[in-house]
Amino acid sequence: MPERSTTHSPLPDTKWSAGSIRITSRTVRADEISARLGIVPDEQYEQGSLSSPRNPGSRRRETSVWIRRSGLGNDSGLEEHVAALVRLVNGRREELTRLSVDCDLELCLGFGSENGQGGCVLPAPLLTEVAGLGLDVVLDLYPPTAPTPGAAPR
Repeated sequence: MPERSTTHSPLPDTKWSAGSIRITSRTVRADEISARLGIVPDEQYEQGSLSSPRNPGSRRRETSVWIRRSGLGNDSGLEEHVAALVRLVNGRREELTRLSVDCDLELCLGFGSENGQGGCVLPAPLLTEVAGLGLDVVLDLYPPTAPTPGAAPR
């Protein structure tokens, strides 16, 4: 299973969203992904590296992981995150297709809202662009947190 990059709500009682492109592979190194795409990642980890470098007993990564965030704030809408990431890799369709032979390519989106309400529209033309890039869409929803037993209600 690919390794996850998590995002958490920056402030209570707010809606937030985030987006990134995550590429994982058992055969292509993260630094090679960077070189082939000509894009510097926000995070990268090589297969076999420690999950927690400060803990020598931590597990080793099963895959190389390359992550590039949208660069937008958590107050931007999901559609904006998707559009920014599509623009980032749009001129690299052929290389993404070549990478897809040995890599999993994912558009990772996160959304959270303390009040439990929210949603967005991802327009069909934007989804067509995502599909044309060969990106799977991973959507992580973060529901409101349950109150801690014995805690005062909000």
